[in-house]
Amino acid sequence: MLIFDSGVGGLSILKNIKKILPKIHYIYILDNEAFPYGNKTEFFIIERSIKIINTIKKIHPITIVVIACNTVSTVALSILRNKFKFPIIGIFPDIKTASKITKNKIIGLIATKTTINSYYTKKIIYKNSFSNTIQVIGTNKLALIAEKKVRGITVPEIKLKDIFQPWTSLLSYPDTIILGCTHFSLLEEEIKKILYKKSSLFFIDSIQKVAFQIKNYFYKSKNNQNIKKNILLYSKNTKDLQNLLCYLKRYQFAKIEYFNLN
Repeated sequence: MLIFDSGVGGLSILKNIKKILPKIHYIYILDNEAFPYGNKTEFFIIERSIKIINTIKKIHPITIVVIACNTVSTVALSILRNKFKFPIIGIFPDIKTASKITKNKIIGLIATKTTINSYYTKKIIYKNSFSNTIQVIGTNKLALIAEKKVRGITVPEIKLKDIFQPWTSLLSYPDTIILGCTHFSLLEEEIKKILYKKSSLFFIDSIQKVAFQIKNYFYKSKNNQNIKKNILLYSKNTKDLQNLLCYLKRYQFAKIEYFNLN
């Protein structure tokens, strides 16, 4: 199984996969050279995703790919599925579930600007906007803050307040928040402090849904594992990357090494 993201956000999906499939081995691509995907063009994202999958499948016997990034999924999933024969699973902002849960019919969607501007997201927002008010924040700053948090850097509340100001200035703001980026789940507690008033606040992401899709795949296919150990490959060697090593230990990678995508 190949899992990839430009940063640590995809590890939130991997964490859930490990809970329900503890014996499955995986290759995680930390494409930090291209971080964040959220400020890249659609052309770059598509070409980069194809390059990652093509390069890995020549070296390792992968049978399933997990795109652990909403931005790549909304932009490139259909193209990747047409290009490759093995299953490719993506993650998307779960507006449908939010529509069922919301009490005040005001839904908040926060995601990268590329995810917000994608055809997929615009279409799903339109379909659900007849019965709900959907407030949208497109930002590339929150993923950067999440990356710093896992490296032990304090999350600056003033920056979070600035990001969420479009909602906190509303007379009635969302009671249901869709976290449209895998990085954002790492900041759930910090976001809750910024947005919480007297009413309950519901957070929705698609991480568990994706994990169960993967579980169903392995259950139905009865696929024997060809990958024998957990591997993390990064695309750029930086001093900043070294601060991640303690955080990465919990994922039991047998090998962590540089991977050239150029």
